[in-house]
Formats: sequence, C-alpha cells, structure tokens
Amino acid sequence: MRAAALASFVCLISSAVACAERPPFAVVDHPSQDGRCIDDAGTGDLDRSETACLAQIPDVAQRNGSGLKLTFRNGRTRIYRNQDAKCADGDAKGCVKFQLTGFFPDHDLILLERGHWEGVDWLLVRADTGDEIAIVAPPHYSPEKRWLVSVASSLGPAGPPDGIDVVPAKRDRAVKEWHYRAPDDSKWSYEFEHWDGEDQIVVSAKSIGDTGSPRSVAIYRKKNEWLFKDPR
Repeated sequence: MRAAALASFVCLISSAVACAERPPFAVVDHPSQDGRCIDDAGTGDLDRSETACLAQIPDVAQRNGSGLKLTFRNGRTRIYRNQDAKCADGDAKGCVKFQLTGFFPDHDLILLERGHWEGVDWLLVRADTGDEIAIVAPPHYSPEKRWLVSVASSLGPAGPPDGIDVVPAKRDRAVKEWHYRAPDDSKWSYEFEHWDGEDQIVVSAKSIGDTGSPRSVAIYRKKNEWLFKDPR
C-alpha cells in the first residue's frame, strides 16, 4: 500500500486527537530519524525515501520493478517482491509491498518497510548475513548506539502486531534481543519517550479510552534480560 493510504489507515484506528497531534506520514507521535538515508527530507515513518536509500547503498540494494534485490556481504542475494496483483484484487492476506527505507552504516543494518493491506511493519536486515528481525516501527538508537528500540500501538486487533522491540545494534549471540507483543485485548497503548542511559528505556503508557495524562513506564535491562510489566 502507498504511504498516504497507510497513514490514513493509522488515523482511522487512532483517536481524532492523536491524529491531530501526530506528524504527517507517522505511525507514532515521535518518529525516529535514526537510519534515515542521505538526502531523505522526510520526517514521518511512512515518508522515508527509497530513492535516497538506493542511491546510498547501490552495491547492496537495487530496485527492478516490483522486486527489491539485496546482495549481502557474504555473497548471497534475496529478492523482496511486491505482490501488486494481490493488492489490486483486494487480497488482504496476500497483499504485501516492500520498500527500502533506511540504512544504519555504523552497524551495516538495512531497514525495510513491509506494507500490508491493514497496516505496516518493518524488517531490520543485517547486511553481512541477511538475518531478519521483525520490528513494529523505525527504531531509535540508544545514546551509545548499542541498542535499537521500536514502539508502536494502535486500537483493535487488525493489522500487524503492536508492541515493543529492543535489538542489539551489533550482532552478538551472547546479547539477547527482546520483543513484546501486545495482546488483542490489551488496555494499554505505548509511545517511546527516551533512553535513560544504555540499560533503561522510558515509554509513555496510556489506558485506552482514558482522557487523562499518560504515565511513564520503564523497560530496564538486568543480567542480560530486558524486564517490563504492563502498568496496573
């Protein structure tokens, strides 16, 4: 799906107030600018420029019509192909479109946007091996760039899952990534606020339907484990 259509979908499933405050082409109130490609002038989550990214890493990524080809450092290749016919036919399950939307040169990480009929999610792809990590939004670097965090929430069970992802920027089997997926009946929505050092993330949590101010909740790392509890 096109970015404008996806942005409209996000607003339909969000409150009118949230949409009024949210920047254009954004699925979260404070879109990450980390990993945005050189000469990409966008500011939202859904207006990241594939053209700018293709120009930045032509040795890794090439677009040929509906296919996005990635050539990894180990010599292997993979093609991410848009299912244009299924999208045109209204096939909700089969419709998927890929865009190259970011690159993190310090850690050789590629960011792909994966558009579905009912929403969008992202893939972090390691350019050396092609390993993929599914995340819910373009991620924010920690202060020392050791970690990346993604946070996204919406109303209802439709579309890609909402939740929180914490991924080590450098591939290290001894360091664990962490993923939280909100259940369909979750009463809470979350938004990234800021990193507090390298071992704690502050997110705002708001009870769905509550017009009051959100509360701050910490996700923290202890003994190589990320710990988090839904507020009560």
